[in-house]
Amino acid sequence: MTLTRVLSTSSLLAILAGPALADLTAEEVLADQLAQMSLYGLTVETVGESKSGGALTVESLTATAGIPEEDVTITMTMGGATFTEQGDGSVAITYPASIPLNVEVTGGELEENVTVSMTINQTGLSNVASGTAEQLRYEFTGESASISDLTFTAPDEAGDVDMDIAVDMTGLLGILNIAGGDVRPYDLDMTIGAMKMLISVQDPQGEGNFDLTFDVNDVAAAYAGSLAQQNLMDSFAQTIANGNTTKGTFTHGTASYNFKVDSPDGELEGQASVASGDFDFAMDANGIDYSGTSRDMNLMVGGSAIPLPPMSFKMAETGGRFQLPVVPGEDPQDFALVMSMKGLEIDPFLWSMIDPGEQLPRDPATLVIDTNGEIILTQDIFDPEFAEQPMMGPPGQINALNLNALQLSLAGAELTGDGALTFINDEMIPMPVGVVNLMLTGGNGLLDTLVGMGLIPEEQAMGARMMTGMFARPGDGEDTLVSTIEMKEDGAILANGQRIR
Repeated sequence: MTLTRVLSTSSLLAILAGPALADLTAEEVLADQLAQMSLYGLTVETVGESKSGGALTVESLTATAGIPEEDVTITMTMGGATFTEQGDGSVAITYPASIPLNVEVTGGELEENVTVSMTINQTGLSNVASGTAEQLRYEFTGESASISDLTFTAPDEAGDVDMDIAVDMTGLLGILNIAGGDVRPYDLDMTIGAMKMLISVQDPQGEGNFDLTFDVNDVAAAYAGSLAQQNLMDSFAQTIANGNTTKGTFTHGTASYNFKVDSPDGELEGQASVASGDFDFAMDANGIDYSGTSRDMNLMVGGSAIPLPPMSFKMAETGGRFQLPVVPGEDPQDFALVMSMKGLEIDPFLWSMIDPGEQLPRDPATLVIDTNGEIILTQDIFDPEFAEQPMMGPPGQINALNLNALQLSLAGAELTGDGALTFINDEMIPMPVGVVNLMLTGGNGLLDTLVGMGLIPEEQAMGARMMTGMFARPGDGEDTLVSTIEMKEDGAILANGQRIR
Protein backbone atom coordinates (compact mmCIF):
# COMPACT_ATOMS: atom_id res chain seq x y z
CA MET A 1 0.00 0.00 0.00
CA THR A 2 1.45 3.40 -0.96
CA LEU A 3 1.53 6.38 1.36
CA THR A 4 -1.05 7.98 -0.93
CA ARG A 5 -3.39 5.12 -0.10
CA VAL A 6 -2.59 5.37 3.62
CA LEU A 7 -3.42 9.03 3.32
CA SER A 8 -6.67 8.07 1.68
CA THR A 9 -7.57 6.05 4.78
CA SER A 10 -7.09 9.01 7.09
CA SER A 11 -8.96 11.21 4.66
CA LEU A 12 -11.85 8.76 4.81
CA LEU A 13 -12.07 9.55 8.52
CA ALA A 14 -12.18 13.20 7.54
CA ILE A 15 -14.81 12.42 4.92
CA LEU A 16 -16.90 11.07 7.76
CA ALA A 17 -16.38 14.32 9.66
CA GLY A 18 -16.93 18.04 8.91
CA PRO A 19 -16.50 21.83 9.74
CA ALA A 20 -18.13 24.38 12.14
CA LEU A 21 -17.58 27.22 14.67
CA ALA A 22 -18.81 29.98 12.35
CA ASP A 23 -22.25 28.37 12.30
CA LEU A 24 -21.45 25.86 9.60
CA THR A 25 -24.47 24.23 8.07
CA ALA A 26 -24.94 20.54 7.53
CA GLU A 27 -25.04 21.15 3.79
CA GLU A 28 -21.63 22.84 3.88
CA VAL A 29 -20.12 19.93 5.75
CA LEU A 30 -21.56 17.37 3.36
CA ALA A 31 -20.40 19.39 0.35
CA ASP A 32 -16.88 19.51 1.76
CA GLN A 33 -16.82 15.75 2.33
CA LEU A 34 -17.91 15.08 -1.24
CA ALA A 35 -15.25 17.51 -2.48
CA GLN A 36 -12.58 15.62 -0.52
CA MET A 37 -13.62 12.32 -2.06
CA SER A 38 -13.50 13.85 -5.52
CA LEU A 39 -9.81 14.65 -5.00
CA TYR A 40 -9.11 10.94 -5.49
CA GLY A 41 -10.57 10.88 -8.96
CA LEU A 42 -14.02 9.83 -7.76
CA THR A 43 -17.37 11.06 -8.99
CA VAL A 44 -19.56 11.08 -5.89
CA GLU A 45 -23.33 11.27 -5.60
CA THR A 46 -25.66 11.12 -2.61
CA VAL A 47 -28.73 8.93 -2.48
CA GLY A 48 -31.78 9.68 -0.36
CA GLU A 49 -30.78 13.12 0.88
CA SER A 50 -33.30 14.78 3.24
CA LYS A 51 -33.32 17.36 6.04
CA SER A 52 -35.43 17.72 9.13
CA GLY A 53 -34.73 20.66 11.40
CA GLY A 54 -30.96 20.92 11.72
CA ALA A 55 -30.31 17.29 10.78
CA LEU A 56 -29.33 16.39 7.21
CA THR A 57 -29.57 12.66 6.47
CA VAL A 58 -27.91 10.87 3.57
CA GLU A 59 -29.07 7.29 3.05
CA SER A 60 -26.04 6.25 1.00
CA LEU A 61 -23.19 7.41 -1.23
CA THR A 62 -22.15 6.22 -4.67
CA ALA A 63 -18.59 6.84 -5.86
CA THR A 64 -17.40 5.98 -9.36
CA ALA A 65 -13.89 5.95 -10.79
CA GLY A 66 -12.71 5.00 -14.24
CA ILE A 67 -9.47 3.73 -15.72
CA PRO A 68 -9.81 4.91 -19.33
CA GLU A 69 -6.66 3.13 -20.50
CA GLU A 70 -8.18 -0.22 -19.48
CA ASP A 71 -11.83 0.69 -20.10
CA VAL A 72 -12.50 -0.30 -16.50
CA THR A 73 -15.07 1.25 -14.15
CA ILE A 74 -15.01 0.91 -10.37
CA THR A 75 -18.22 1.66 -8.50
CA MET A 76 -18.46 1.86 -4.71
CA THR A 77 -21.65 2.25 -2.71
CA MET A 78 -21.72 2.67 1.06
CA GLY A 79 -24.12 3.57 3.80
CA GLY A 80 -24.70 7.21 4.63
CA ALA A 81 -24.63 9.39 7.70
CA THR A 82 -26.50 12.13 9.52
CA PHE A 83 -25.06 15.65 9.75
CA THR A 84 -26.56 17.49 12.73
CA GLU A 85 -26.13 21.20 13.42
CA GLN A 86 -25.50 21.42 17.16
CA GLY A 87 -26.28 25.09 17.75
CA ASP A 88 -22.75 26.04 18.78
CA GLY A 89 -21.39 26.37 15.25
CA SER A 90 -20.31 22.74 15.01
CA VAL A 91 -21.77 19.82 13.09
CA ALA A 92 -21.87 16.27 14.46
CA ILE A 93 -21.69 13.38 12.03
CA THR A 94 -23.19 10.09 13.19
CA TYR A 95 -23.46 6.74 11.46
CA PRO A 96 -25.71 3.71 11.68
CA ALA A 97 -24.51 0.74 13.69
CA SER A 98 -24.18 -1.28 10.46
CA ILE A 99 -22.82 0.32 7.30
CA PRO A 100 -23.02 -1.68 4.05
CA LEU A 101 -20.11 -1.32 1.60
CA ASN A 102 -20.06 -2.72 -1.94
CA VAL A 103 -17.41 -2.43 -4.65
CA GLU A 104 -17.93 -3.58 -8.24
CA VAL A 105 -15.36 -3.64 -11.06
CA THR A 106 -16.68 -3.83 -14.62
CA GLY A 107 -15.39 -3.55 -18.16
CA GLY A 108 -11.95 -4.11 -19.58
CA GLU A 109 -11.01 -7.71 -20.30
CA LEU A 110 -13.27 -9.04 -17.53
CA GLU A 111 -15.81 -11.58 -18.72
CA GLU A 112 -17.68 -11.22 -15.44
CA ASN A 113 -17.88 -8.43 -12.89
CA VAL A 114 -15.68 -8.52 -9.81
CA THR A 115 -17.60 -7.68 -6.65
CA VAL A 116 -16.68 -7.22 -3.01
CA SER A 117 -19.39 -6.76 -0.38
CA MET A 118 -19.22 -6.35 3.37
CA THR A 119 -20.90 -4.78 6.37
CA ILE A 120 -18.99 -2.45 8.67
CA ASN A 121 -20.30 -2.63 12.22
CA GLN A 122 -19.33 0.16 14.61
CA THR A 123 -19.96 1.25 18.16
CA GLY A 124 -19.40 4.70 19.55
CA LEU A 125 -18.01 6.29 16.39
CA SER A 126 -18.36 10.04 16.75
CA ASN A 127 -17.14 12.90 14.56
CA VAL A 128 -17.55 16.60 15.23
CA ALA A 129 -16.63 19.23 12.65
CA SER A 130 -15.83 22.82 13.55
CA GLY A 131 -14.08 25.85 12.14
CA THR A 132 -14.87 27.47 8.80
CA ALA A 133 -15.16 26.28 5.25
CA GLU A 134 -11.64 27.63 4.67
CA GLN A 135 -10.12 26.00 7.78
CA LEU A 136 -11.74 22.82 9.08
CA ARG A 137 -11.18 20.86 12.27
CA TYR A 138 -12.36 17.28 12.77
CA GLU A 139 -12.42 15.58 16.16
CA PHE A 140 -13.28 11.90 16.13
CA THR A 141 -13.56 9.12 18.68
CA GLY A 142 -14.53 5.48 18.44
CA GLU A 143 -14.97 2.38 20.58
CA SER A 144 -15.06 -0.63 18.26
CA ALA A 145 -15.50 -1.73 14.69
CA SER A 146 -15.84 -5.03 12.88
CA ILE A 147 -16.46 -6.35 9.38
CA SER A 148 -19.03 -9.04 8.68
CA ASP A 149 -20.85 -10.59 5.72
CA LEU A 150 -17.73 -10.33 3.57
CA THR A 151 -18.15 -11.85 0.11
CA PHE A 152 -15.92 -11.79 -2.94
CA THR A 153 -16.81 -13.01 -6.40
CA ALA A 154 -14.64 -12.97 -9.50
CA PRO A 155 -14.41 -14.77 -12.85
CA ASP A 156 -13.52 -18.46 -12.57
CA GLU A 157 -14.21 -18.50 -8.84
CA ALA A 158 -15.95 -21.65 -7.64
CA GLY A 159 -17.84 -19.71 -5.01
CA ASP A 160 -17.72 -16.88 -2.58
CA VAL A 161 -14.77 -16.64 -0.25
CA ASP A 162 -15.77 -17.62 3.27
CA MET A 163 -13.94 -14.97 5.27
CA ASP A 164 -14.54 -13.24 8.57
CA ILE A 165 -12.73 -10.09 9.63
CA ALA A 166 -13.23 -8.41 12.99
CA VAL A 167 -11.52 -5.28 14.29
CA ASP A 168 -12.01 -4.10 17.84
CA MET A 169 -10.41 -0.99 19.21
CA THR A 170 -10.51 1.09 22.36
CA GLY A 171 -9.42 4.63 23.01
CA LEU A 172 -9.64 5.97 19.45
CA LEU A 173 -8.98 9.71 19.52
CA GLY A 174 -7.99 11.98 16.68
CA ILE A 175 -7.85 15.54 15.45
CA LEU A 176 -7.52 16.47 11.81
CA ASN A 177 -7.05 20.06 10.67
CA ILE A 178 -7.43 20.72 6.96
CA ALA A 179 -7.70 23.88 4.88
CA GLY A 180 -9.95 24.43 1.89
CA GLY A 181 -8.95 25.11 -1.70
CA ASP A 182 -7.64 23.08 -4.61
CA VAL A 183 -4.48 22.13 -2.65
CA ARG A 184 -5.44 21.50 0.96
CA PRO A 185 -2.77 21.61 3.72
CA TYR A 186 -3.56 19.30 6.64
CA ASP A 187 -2.18 17.80 9.84
CA LEU A 188 -3.42 14.77 11.77
CA ASP A 189 -2.79 13.42 15.28
CA MET A 190 -4.41 10.12 16.22
CA THR A 191 -4.07 7.58 19.03
CA ILE A 192 -5.58 4.14 19.63
CA GLY A 193 -5.25 2.64 23.09
CA ALA A 194 -5.55 -0.95 21.91
CA MET A 195 -6.64 -2.75 18.77
CA LYS A 196 -7.31 -6.39 17.97
CA MET A 197 -7.90 -7.86 14.55
CA LEU A 198 -9.09 -11.35 13.68
CA ILE A 199 -9.05 -12.83 10.18
CA SER A 200 -10.52 -16.24 9.51
CA VAL A 201 -10.60 -17.76 6.03
CA GLN A 202 -12.26 -21.09 5.20
CA ASP A 203 -11.64 -22.93 1.95
CA PRO A 204 -14.93 -23.17 -0.03
CA GLN A 205 -14.19 -26.85 -0.76
CA GLY A 206 -13.62 -27.57 2.93
CA GLU A 207 -9.95 -28.49 2.51
CA GLY A 208 -8.56 -26.20 5.16
CA ASN A 209 -8.66 -22.83 6.87
CA PHE A 210 -6.43 -19.98 7.97
CA ASP A 211 -6.75 -17.98 11.19
CA LEU A 212 -4.80 -14.89 12.19
CA THR A 213 -5.09 -12.70 15.25
CA PHE A 214 -3.19 -9.47 15.75
CA ASP A 215 -3.06 -7.37 18.91
CA VAL A 216 -1.35 -4.00 19.25
CA ASN A 217 -1.30 -1.40 22.01
CA ASP A 218 -0.50 2.29 22.33
CA VAL A 219 -0.77 3.23 18.68
CA ALA A 220 -0.01 6.82 17.73
CA ALA A 221 0.18 8.53 14.35
CA ALA A 222 1.11 12.10 13.52
CA TYR A 223 1.59 13.41 10.02
CA ALA A 224 1.07 16.47 7.88
CA GLY A 225 1.07 17.42 4.24
CA SER A 226 -1.27 18.56 1.50
CA LEU A 227 -4.11 16.99 -0.45
CA ALA A 228 -4.76 17.75 -4.10
CA GLN A 229 -6.34 16.18 -7.16
CA GLN A 230 -5.13 12.72 -8.14
CA ASN A 231 -6.34 9.75 -10.14
CA LEU A 232 -6.17 6.01 -9.68
CA MET A 233 -3.46 5.48 -12.29
CA ASP A 234 -1.30 8.47 -11.34
CA SER A 235 2.33 7.73 -10.60
CA PHE A 236 4.09 9.12 -7.53
CA ALA A 237 5.59 11.89 -9.66
CA GLN A 238 2.21 12.89 -11.09
CA THR A 239 0.61 12.83 -7.65
CA ILE A 240 3.36 15.03 -6.20
CA ALA A 241 3.24 17.40 -9.19
CA ASN A 242 -0.47 17.93 -8.48
CA GLY A 243 0.38 19.08 -4.95
CA ASN A 244 0.06 15.92 -2.83
CA THR A 245 2.64 15.56 -0.06
CA THR A 246 2.84 13.80 3.29
CA LYS A 247 5.33 13.32 6.10
CA GLY A 248 4.85 11.73 9.48
CA THR A 249 5.49 9.07 12.08
CA PHE A 250 3.68 5.98 13.36
CA THR A 251 4.54 4.30 16.66
CA HIS A 252 3.17 1.39 18.67
CA GLY A 253 3.80 -0.45 21.91
CA THR A 254 3.54 -4.19 22.45
CA ALA A 255 2.20 -6.19 19.51
CA SER A 256 1.55 -9.89 19.03
CA TYR A 257 0.58 -12.15 16.13
CA ASN A 258 -0.87 -15.65 16.17
CA PHE A 259 -1.59 -17.71 13.08
CA LYS A 260 -2.73 -21.22 12.32
CA VAL A 261 -3.10 -23.01 9.00
CA ASP A 262 -5.01 -26.27 8.64
CA SER A 263 -4.52 -28.08 5.33
CA PRO A 264 -4.48 -31.61 3.94
CA ASP A 265 -0.71 -31.58 4.53
CA GLY A 266 -1.10 -30.89 8.25
CA GLU A 267 -1.08 -27.94 10.60
CA LEU A 268 1.27 -24.97 10.74
CA GLU A 269 1.05 -22.49 13.58
CA GLY A 270 3.12 -19.73 15.04
CA GLN A 271 3.25 -16.85 17.47
CA ALA A 272 5.24 -13.64 17.29
CA SER A 273 5.57 -10.63 19.56
CA VAL A 274 7.25 -7.23 19.42
CA ALA A 275 7.94 -4.94 22.37
CA SER A 276 7.64 -1.71 20.37
CA GLY A 277 8.07 -0.26 16.92
CA ASP A 278 8.08 2.93 14.89
CA PHE A 279 7.70 3.91 11.26
CA ASP A 280 8.59 7.17 9.51
CA PHE A 281 7.37 8.06 6.04
CA ALA A 282 7.46 10.91 3.57
CA MET A 283 6.36 11.61 0.02
CA ASP A 284 7.23 14.93 -1.60
CA ALA A 285 9.40 16.46 -4.31
CA ASN A 286 12.42 14.67 -2.80
CA GLY A 287 10.79 11.29 -3.48
CA ILE A 288 9.50 8.58 -1.18
CA ASP A 289 11.19 7.74 2.10
CA TYR A 290 10.19 4.85 4.38
CA SER A 291 12.04 3.77 7.53
CA GLY A 292 11.11 1.71 10.55
CA THR A 293 12.36 -0.25 13.55
CA SER A 294 10.95 -3.14 15.60
CA ARG A 295 12.43 -4.11 18.97
CA ASP A 296 12.63 -7.27 21.08
CA MET A 297 11.02 -9.68 18.62
CA ASN A 298 10.11 -13.27 19.51
CA LEU A 299 8.91 -15.90 17.03
CA MET A 300 7.77 -19.51 17.46
CA VAL A 301 6.86 -21.78 14.54
CA GLY A 302 5.71 -25.39 14.66
CA GLY A 303 3.11 -27.91 13.58
CA SER A 304 2.69 -31.25 11.87
CA ALA A 305 3.19 -29.70 8.41
CA ILE A 306 6.94 -29.38 9.02
CA PRO A 307 9.12 -32.36 10.06
CA LEU A 308 10.68 -30.46 12.96
CA PRO A 309 9.71 -29.74 16.55
CA PRO A 310 8.46 -26.25 17.45
CA MET A 311 11.29 -23.74 17.09
CA SER A 312 11.77 -20.29 18.55
CA PHE A 313 13.80 -17.30 17.42
CA LYS A 314 14.63 -13.95 19.01
CA MET A 315 15.90 -10.68 17.63
CA ALA A 316 16.90 -7.60 19.61
CA GLU A 317 16.15 -5.19 16.78
CA THR A 318 15.31 -5.15 13.10
CA GLY A 319 14.80 -2.20 10.82
CA GLY A 320 15.47 -0.58 7.52
CA ARG A 321 15.11 2.42 5.27
CA PHE A 322 14.16 2.85 1.62
CA GLN A 323 14.57 6.28 0.00
CA LEU A 324 14.10 6.74 -3.73
CA PRO A 325 13.60 9.78 -5.99
CA VAL A 326 10.42 9.57 -8.06
CA VAL A 327 10.26 12.95 -9.80
CA PRO A 328 12.48 13.03 -12.92
CA GLY A 329 14.92 15.90 -13.26
CA GLU A 330 18.39 16.95 -14.36
CA ASP A 331 19.86 17.44 -10.87
CA PRO A 332 21.27 14.67 -8.61
CA GLN A 333 18.87 13.36 -5.95
CA ASP A 334 19.49 11.33 -2.80
CA PHE A 335 18.67 7.66 -2.37
CA ALA A 336 19.22 5.25 0.52
CA LEU A 337 18.89 1.54 1.31
CA VAL A 338 19.37 0.28 4.86
CA MET A 339 18.75 -3.20 6.27
CA SER A 340 19.54 -4.37 9.79
CA MET A 341 18.98 -7.46 11.92
CA LYS A 342 20.64 -7.18 15.30
CA GLY A 343 20.93 -9.82 17.99
CA LEU A 344 19.38 -12.78 16.12
CA GLU A 345 19.19 -15.87 18.36
CA ILE A 346 18.50 -19.17 16.57
CA ASP A 347 16.65 -22.08 18.15
CA PRO A 348 19.04 -24.52 19.89
CA PHE A 349 17.54 -27.40 17.91
CA LEU A 350 18.78 -25.92 14.64
CA TRP A 351 22.20 -25.36 16.16
CA SER A 352 22.29 -28.99 17.32
CA MET A 353 21.56 -30.21 13.80
CA ILE A 354 24.57 -28.30 12.44
CA ASP A 355 26.86 -28.42 15.46
CA PRO A 356 25.91 -31.22 17.90
CA GLY A 357 29.30 -30.93 19.64
CA GLU A 358 28.81 -27.20 20.32
CA GLN A 359 32.14 -26.30 18.74
CA LEU A 360 30.82 -23.11 17.15
CA PRO A 361 30.18 -19.97 19.22
CA ARG A 362 26.45 -19.37 19.44
CA ASP A 363 26.53 -15.63 20.01
CA PRO A 364 23.58 -13.69 18.55
CA ALA A 365 24.06 -12.91 14.86
CA THR A 366 23.94 -9.42 13.36
CA LEU A 367 23.60 -8.16 9.79
CA VAL A 368 23.76 -4.44 8.94
CA ILE A 369 23.97 -2.91 5.47
CA ASP A 370 23.75 0.90 5.38
CA THR A 371 24.08 2.63 2.00
CA ASN A 372 23.13 5.92 0.42
CA GLY A 373 24.14 7.98 -2.59
CA GLU A 374 23.07 10.19 -5.47
CA ILE A 375 21.34 9.39 -8.73
CA ILE A 376 19.87 11.38 -11.60
CA LEU A 377 16.40 10.10 -12.49
CA THR A 378 15.50 10.86 -16.11
CA GLN A 379 12.22 8.93 -16.44
CA ASP A 380 9.07 8.44 -14.38
CA ILE A 381 9.65 4.80 -13.45
CA PHE A 382 6.29 4.49 -11.63
CA ASP A 383 4.25 5.64 -14.63
CA PRO A 384 2.29 2.64 -16.00
CA GLU A 385 3.29 3.73 -19.50
CA PHE A 386 6.97 3.35 -18.58
CA ALA A 387 6.56 -0.40 -18.04
CA GLU A 388 4.91 -0.77 -21.46
CA GLN A 389 7.67 1.00 -23.38
CA PRO A 390 10.66 -0.91 -24.78
CA MET A 391 13.75 -0.48 -22.62
CA MET A 392 16.12 1.75 -24.60
CA GLY A 393 18.49 2.30 -21.69
CA PRO A 394 18.59 2.90 -17.94
CA PRO A 395 16.03 5.42 -16.59
CA GLY A 396 18.84 7.51 -15.10
CA GLN A 397 22.39 7.30 -13.84
CA ILE A 398 24.13 6.69 -10.54
CA ASN A 399 26.59 9.39 -9.46
CA ALA A 400 27.68 8.26 -5.99
CA LEU A 401 27.34 5.31 -3.61
CA ASN A 402 28.39 5.37 0.03
CA LEU A 403 28.81 2.25 2.13
CA ASN A 404 28.25 3.85 5.52
CA ALA A 405 28.36 0.57 7.41
CA LEU A 406 28.69 -3.15 6.74
CA GLN A 407 28.56 -5.65 9.57
CA LEU A 408 28.06 -9.41 9.54
CA SER A 409 28.62 -11.26 12.83
CA LEU A 410 28.05 -15.01 12.93
CA ALA A 411 29.53 -18.02 14.72
CA GLY A 412 32.44 -16.09 16.21
CA ALA A 413 33.51 -14.26 13.03
CA GLU A 414 32.75 -10.67 12.06
CA LEU A 415 33.06 -8.83 8.74
CA THR A 416 32.90 -5.03 8.82
CA GLY A 417 33.41 -2.40 6.17
CA ASP A 418 32.80 1.07 4.79
CA GLY A 419 33.61 3.00 1.65
CA ALA A 420 32.66 5.67 -0.85
CA LEU A 421 32.40 5.50 -4.63
CA THR A 422 31.68 7.91 -7.45
CA PHE A 423 30.81 6.78 -10.97
CA ILE A 424 31.93 7.68 -14.48
CA ASN A 425 28.90 7.35 -16.73
CA ASP A 426 30.58 7.59 -20.14
CA GLU A 427 29.90 3.93 -20.96
CA MET A 428 26.81 1.72 -20.80
CA ILE A 429 28.00 0.26 -17.49
CA PRO A 430 29.00 2.98 -14.98
CA MET A 431 32.63 2.69 -13.80
CA PRO A 432 33.14 3.07 -10.03
CA VAL A 433 35.96 5.18 -8.64
CA GLY A 434 36.80 5.19 -4.94
CA VAL A 435 37.80 3.10 -1.94
CA VAL A 436 36.16 0.28 0.03
CA ASN A 437 37.65 -0.85 3.37
CA LEU A 438 36.98 -4.32 4.77
CA MET A 439 38.03 -6.13 7.95
CA LEU A 440 37.47 -9.77 8.88
CA THR A 441 37.95 -10.88 12.48
CA GLY A 442 37.87 -14.53 13.54
CA GLY A 443 37.64 -15.82 9.98
CA ASN A 444 40.56 -18.25 10.16
CA GLY A 445 39.35 -19.61 13.50
CA LEU A 446 35.89 -20.22 12.08
CA LEU A 447 37.39 -21.94 9.03
CA ASP A 448 39.51 -24.20 11.24
CA THR A 449 36.46 -25.15 13.27
CA LEU A 450 34.41 -25.97 10.17
CA VAL A 451 37.24 -28.15 8.85
CA GLY A 452 37.51 -29.93 12.21
CA MET A 453 33.76 -30.58 12.17
CA GLY A 454 34.02 -32.09 8.69
CA LEU A 455 31.73 -29.49 7.14
CA ILE A 456 34.45 -28.13 4.82
CA PRO A 457 37.20 -30.29 3.22
CA GLU A 458 40.79 -29.27 3.99
CA GLU A 459 41.61 -28.60 0.32
CA GLN A 460 38.70 -26.17 0.01
CA ALA A 461 39.79 -24.37 3.16
CA MET A 462 43.32 -24.08 1.75
CA GLY A 463 41.92 -22.56 -1.46
CA ALA A 464 39.92 -20.06 0.57
CA ARG A 465 43.03 -19.03 2.52
CA MET A 466 45.01 -18.56 -0.69
CA MET A 467 42.22 -16.41 -2.13
CA THR A 468 42.01 -14.17 0.95
CA GLY A 469 45.80 -13.86 0.85
CA MET A 470 45.50 -12.20 -2.55
CA PHE A 471 43.08 -9.53 -1.32
CA ALA A 472 43.84 -9.15 2.40
CA ARG A 473 46.73 -8.56 4.77
CA PRO A 474 47.05 -9.26 8.52
CA GLY A 475 45.57 -6.61 10.75
CA ASP A 476 46.65 -5.37 14.15
CA GLY A 477 44.51 -7.76 16.19
CA GLU A 478 44.64 -11.55 16.52
CA ASP A 479 43.06 -13.43 13.60
CA THR A 480 42.33 -10.19 11.79
CA LEU A 481 42.50 -9.53 8.07
CA VAL A 482 42.08 -6.13 6.46
CA SER A 483 41.69 -5.10 2.86
CA THR A 484 41.61 -1.74 1.12
CA ILE A 485 40.13 -1.99 -2.37
CA GLU A 486 40.88 1.00 -4.60
CA MET A 487 39.20 1.63 -7.95
CA LYS A 488 40.96 4.12 -10.19
CA GLU A 489 39.69 6.37 -12.97
CA ASP A 490 41.72 4.42 -15.57
CA GLY A 491 39.89 1.19 -14.62
CA ALA A 492 42.65 -0.25 -12.45
CA ILE A 493 41.70 -2.04 -9.23
CA LEU A 494 44.16 -2.33 -6.33
CA ALA A 495 43.98 -4.44 -3.21
CA ASN A 496 46.21 -3.13 -0.42
CA GLY A 497 48.25 -1.29 -3.03
CA GLN A 498 48.71 -4.34 -5.27
CA ARG A 499 47.14 -4.18 -8.70
CA ILE A 500 44.72 -7.04 -9.31
CA ARG A 501 43.24 -5.62 -12.52
